[in-house]
Amino acid sequence: MTIPSFLVAGAARSGTTGLVEGLRAHPKVFVTQPKEPHYFALHGTQSRFTGPGDDATINRVAVTDRESYLGLYPREHNYTALGDGSVSTLFYYEKSVPEILAVNPEMRIILLLRNPADRAYSAYLYMRARGFEPCSDFLDAIEDEARRRREGWHHLWLYTAMSEYAPGVRALQQALGDGQVGIWFYDDMLADYRGLLERVLKFLDVPVDAQPNDEVPYVNVSGAAKSATIQRAIWWATRNEPLRRTVKSLTSYRLRERARRRLLRPDALPTEIRIRLKEVFADDMSDLAQLVSRNDRPEWLSTQDPPAA
Repeated sequence: MTIPSFLVAGAARSGTTGLVEGLRAHPKVFVTQPKEPHYFALHGTQSRFTGPGDDATINRVAVTDRESYLGLYPREHNYTALGDGSVSTLFYYEKSVPEILAVNPEMRIILLLRNPADRAYSAYLYMRARGFEPCSDFLDAIEDEARRRREGWHHLWLYTAMSEYAPGVRALQQALGDGQVGIWFYDDMLADYRGLLERVLKFLDVPVDAQPNDEVPYVNVSGAAKSATIQRAIWWATRNEPLRRTVKSLTSYRLRERARRRLLRPDALPTEIRIRLKEVFADDMSDLAQLVSRNDRPEWLSTQDPPAA
């Protein structure tokens, strides 16, 4: 059976879906359907997360046995690179790393990271807009994380925990070597999407010609609904699985996301919460700075301690 050669492993709400769609558009790159089978994070288990909507989302799409996972890839193909885009791979690194080594010790890992406070808030807004997040206040949702973890809610509900990157990055680097772990940033995507895509393709040893246009394929955008009526409509549509399947079969992701942007308004993280979260993430950001050797790190990371010589 065909084995994957790369994984877009995280972090969630950091532009990974946009990057995956750019990779998928290349004729020499194959990305699984579903984009996030969550195999490396959940292999050998049954996906039985208990949070609101988990049965309709992660529990429904997760592929947790190796034969079924490898069956997502074509047996005969002319692709240069094949992989998936499960952001759970980074978060559940203790489970993921041994299976990555077992499936393909030459695996290339692609990490796309974002300012941790912005990532956490984006995840909250995303879950809130879909009608799953029960807390109307972001800080209340953060305070509820410990309970959610105990009761078996899946990773996206753990807003601050998913923004702590250093342990997963370190584990991947130690297991595979720095040369097989590529780290980029959400900021890179906003500044130069095509440039980011070309650098990732080079990392995968894929030719960079025949690329789509330079438009950043924003997907899964987050924000607050523009009205209560729109919010109720989004909540209803999110829970109507036959409708969701029909819409996906008849429209492109770009069209769906343009519609989503019209329905949602940007909602910036309040300054006082950003200051509070900066303290929460300070130790992890200091550790991460030691693991990222790039000289062009974004401002939110470059203000941390410089990498060790």
